[in-house]
Amino acid sequence: MRRILVLPGLLLLSAMALLIGACGIDKEQGILMAAGSYGDLAVLMPDDESRPMVDRFLSHFNANHTFVIKEEPAFTPDVFGPGNRDLAEGYKNVLMLVVLGDGGKVTKEARKVVSRGSWQKMEEAGGGIVRVNDPWSTYQLAVVVAARDRNSLGSVLIRNADNLRGIFEKSNRERILRRNRYDGLNEQLMNSLWQRFGIMLEMPQVYTGNQSEPDGFPGVEIMRSGPSRGITVSWQESEDPAASLSDRELLLDMRSRMGTAMHDEDLVPSTFVWSDAEIGGVACVKLEGAWNSRRFAGGGPFWCYFIPDPARQRLFCLDLLVFAPGMDKMVFFRRMDAIASTFATERPRS
Repeated sequence: MRRILVLPGLLLLSAMALLIGACGIDKEQGILMAAGSYGDLAVLMPDDESRPMVDRFLSHFNANHTFVIKEEPAFTPDVFGPGNRDLAEGYKNVLMLVVLGDGGKVTKEARKVVSRGSWQKMEEAGGGIVRVNDPWSTYQLAVVVAARDRNSLGSVLIRNADNLRGIFEKSNRERILRRNRYDGLNEQLMNSLWQRFGIMLEMPQVYTGNQSEPDGFPGVEIMRSGPSRGITVSWQESEDPAASLSDRELLLDMRSRMGTAMHDEDLVPSTFVWSDAEIGGVACVKLEGAWNSRRFAGGGPFWCYFIPDPARQRLFCLDLLVFAPGMDKMVFFRRMDAIASTFATERPRS
């Protein structure tokens, strides 16, 4: 699927479908699957002189996340000139920068993956942004950004840095879930969560139930190893759960009580970062921070979402936790966050 997004001063172009033949091979088997992490990003420059422009863009595009005390970038970019175009084709995320009409290698390759109609409309508009799913391999996204000259291309990139980051993050989440579904979900666990607690989560097979309502505490923990990752859902009654989102003391108390009851941990207030978020189309609140164990000398980061359920007057705390000493954390949280995005208190309608 290709999608051209409107840019300031440019025309809006319609979405175009992309069908890639594979000689009868089921592409979901991952035979041609793009390698590496969903945080890896290949940036293809139209020429080597564009490097300063690309560096300026990346300084606006990338975002750092703090995990306890260490900062990690959302993306790890590798920048390639047109002579190394083929190296970029194995990445899960590819950004192709095109100067229309320059006849360069990147432009020629972009024309191969963008439909003829879309390319024509982009030329007429003087540029645009085109999203192409699975251009060379499965579970891959290429985004083509085009303009009439290098200066215009640089301006387009800076103006759309947040937009482009959002495109890649949204696609990462979609591709992670797509792969989870292909590899297989733990349907027994999912059915149990729905039947017992009225909640839905798309849980991969590698996750298993660890504890449920310990000592009567309203919560359930689902875990996997290698390294240890936990998804914990707890809840409490609330007459107006949506209004409760504005009471941070209440939310923090809810997360703290869950940590004590289910993880035997303490939270580190100096690490807290609050933000507004959305899960399954429902407005919620996100809290990022760090935890320390009372059982052993160690700790780690957590992300949690406070999600209202007005229909049943419940407020949920959906918590993501990692214990991976010495390892980068973003790769694990990106995958868990994709799972969290499937949280719902209603069955999806077919």
